[in-house]
Amino acid sequence: MIEYTRHSSLICDETFHNFMKKTLIFCLLTLKLSAAMHPLYIGTGASPDSKGIYLADFDDSSGALSNLRLAASYKNPGFLCQHPTKKLVYSIGLNAEGIGALATFGVEKNQLLTFIGDVPSGGENPCHLAIDPSASMIAVANYGNGVVSSYLLDKKGIPSAAVSVIKHQGKSVHPTRQVGPHAHGVYFSNQTLFVPDLGLDQTLAYTFDVSSAAIKAAEPAFTSSTLGDGPRHLAFHPSKPWVYVVNELTNSVTHFTRAGNKLTMQKTITTLPGDWKGDNTTAEIEIHPNGRYLYASNRGHNSIAAFSINQENGDLTALGQTVTAIKMPRHFAITPGGAYLIVAGQQSNNLQVLSIEAQSGKLNVTSNQLEVPAPICLLFPK
Repeated sequence: MIEYTRHSSLICDETFHNFMKKTLIFCLLTLKLSAAMHPLYIGTGASPDSKGIYLADFDDSSGALSNLRLAASYKNPGFLCQHPTKKLVYSIGLNAEGIGALATFGVEKNQLLTFIGDVPSGGENPCHLAIDPSASMIAVANYGNGVVSSYLLDKKGIPSAAVSVIKHQGKSVHPTRQVGPHAHGVYFSNQTLFVPDLGLDQTLAYTFDVSSAAIKAAEPAFTSSTLGDGPRHLAFHPSKPWVYVVNELTNSVTHFTRAGNKLTMQKTITTLPGDWKGDNTTAEIEIHPNGRYLYASNRGHNSIAAFSINQENGDLTALGQTVTAIKMPRHFAITPGGAYLIVAGQQSNNLQVLSIEAQSGKLNVTSNQLEVPAPICLLFPK
């Protein structure tokens, strides 16, 4: 009886060991397969080679980009955003008549896009768009004549004609770039819509009504930047009341603290190395999901500037610039999981993958690239 019990115990131990080994292998394989591949939508600019919105695959286990294909035909589908719950992607661009427009696309099972319709953007040269957190409305910035427009979404997520069309007024000090307003971005945060305007050296603030999509000037109505800065885009810290604005004309990032609609300027830091003498304009800004690092793109120096964020007061410390194998990095995106940063080269017609050092936030160039005609916006659908 004793010998039988010992023998049975040995068999059970071996069976359990084999079961756990197979289970572990299965779990690791399943995790790798489920986490590795991510679709990436690519908005493109004016180029004879560009046909519309493109789609590629990103492998977060290797950092590789592959399988470029046309997701949807559309003219100049620059910036993109997605509906948070419905299978919809929105883009600014030009409609069939060549007028600035807000377009809606349905997402198919294979991730390709089907054009649903478009409506006029309300202004000239639409350049940016955003959907509010409740997915009730969309806002569009029109760079050409400084117009911000808002749209109500129906139950299917389709925008109606513009509800509010507000034209900014004024100018600033730059003799060619600031002779009139140039709304450059739209950003929803809590109950405020912030709109940096390069031509006015201001970040304007609007309140909005999600039931109607109407917007109106907040109080205070704007925050001034230093004259000549040319505020372009902004980024909100994920957990602190800090807002960072990238300044296109002075190649810098300004840190603001926020209280409701009001922004208070703190410090400004350059995006360029001290010995750079060439022409440059900044473009995009993004904060790492961990809230510890901030990145901004330099067009001319063709680099991504990295900064660490002081978690006590929000001050930025420069970590240096990483020169990329691209020209005119108008946009970039941090990949799901936060291990890589992909840069879009508008003039070099390619994407470049940089790795992010987890402990320092510094960037390293990888060999992973992908040819894409005139890429100017990257969107990882969630």
